[in-house]
Amino acid sequence: MNRTEIIIKISNSSVYFNPNFSIGLRETNIPLNYLTFRSNVDIFWKVQMLTYNSETKCLVVAVVEYNVVDTAEFYTREAKKEIIKLVFDGKFDWLKLEPLLTSYTKGQFQDQLFNNELVHLPELPKTNSVLEELWHKERALNQSFHTGLNHQQGIKNITEENFQIDFNDVRFSLGFITFKKYFKRIDQTLECKIFNDHILPEYDNIKNWFSLKLKSKKISVKVTVVLVVNQAPEVSATSPQIDLINPDLIDSIKYQRTYALIKEPKQSDVDKSLFTASDIFSQIDSNDIEGNVFNQSEEDILNFFMEKGKVRNTKELAYLAGKKQSENFPLRYTLHPNFGFLFTIEGERNNHFVWELLNSNATYIWSVSKRGNDGGFQVKRIEELISLVRSMGREAYKRNYKTNPLYNELVFYVIRHLDIGSGIQGAFPRWKAKLNEQLI
Repeated sequence: MNRTEIIIKISNSSVYFNPNFSIGLRETNIPLNYLTFRSNVDIFWKVQMLTYNSETKCLVVAVVEYNVVDTAEFYTREAKKEIIKLVFDGKFDWLKLEPLLTSYTKGQFQDQLFNNELVHLPELPKTNSVLEELWHKERALNQSFHTGLNHQQGIKNITEENFQIDFNDVRFSLGFITFKKYFKRIDQTLECKIFNDHILPEYDNIKNWFSLKLKSKKISVKVTVVLVVNQAPEVSATSPQIDLINPDLIDSIKYQRTYALIKEPKQSDVDKSLFTASDIFSQIDSNDIEGNVFNQSEEDILNFFMEKGKVRNTKELAYLAGKKQSENFPLRYTLHPNFGFLFTIEGERNNHFVWELLNSNATYIWSVSKRGNDGGFQVKRIEELISLVRSMGREAYKRNYKTNPLYNELVFYVIRHLDIGSGIQGAFPRWKAKLNEQLI
């Protein structure tokens, strides 16, 4: 008798029947605790549908192809029936399965899925009549559970709940999110996990960004709890929102967080005007803990604005970062309303602190003698001066510099941006020549 064949997609968190319909991998009999599928490639299997039970919503299949190339059918197939459990029956071809794994503990497979070089599943009912008989028997034992399968150690009772949970109530961990939920039917509070290979623990600091990107303050969750006599509950959970977290979505969050640096920061009692990459993200105005979650270096942030920010003084920024910036000093930033970069250039006699703002009209240079001066103290002094510039205004500061004797300890110089970004030939060479005249 001919049986229907379909294409499914396998990941470490889910089995997909089409791009919009999936169940958790823990809703199958694959020993997830003892193997890990490759996450850098898409894994498509062709399976033959053997039986389906309308009461238990359990589909039994056998794998007939492990490396499907033509996957067009997967993207066009519509789910015709509800599926909450998937059972792989028959024998798996270990020689074809093993290349799809990144890790496995083969010694643990005998009692669950594998036997030597071949994979054997326990005997399973293959007729609807047998499955229905088991289901009615378990329903009679406990009316609160609505599905069940015979188990050698007792009766498996399965209960399901669908609900929503706030992003703030979940915790991001390595490869999964977790939360606790009280289940009234069994009068227990259980920890639930939703697996996704792309999730990292540090993302817990930026949950609000995931919420914004997914356009929802809550995630929809489907939890299945399996109770077996004399065993701890087995809990599996899935969420369509968590399934959407992939490299593209994470990169878009990284982009938005970096671009948010030029906006007005949150109110803070931090008395400073200069920031490094390690502390600048803590100034973003959001409800998250923030921090440098993506481990972006000072150069990463600078390159982001030069490549993505449509900055007209890109050549000047690139020259200061690539040709002049000292390896002994980190690149520092100033925030709104004057988002910019403080470069440190070491001359023969002086340290030169060059403040270049995004799309600004001038380059500001403070030169301080190296003799007898500590570099850290000099940076602190420049930070005070930048704070003064921002409070007084740039024009008032320049006038004050000419008349205030307190500035004798340093030399202040301004290079105006004439025709920068206009495409006029010679604008950048003239700026560079004036800069190098000051760097002694």
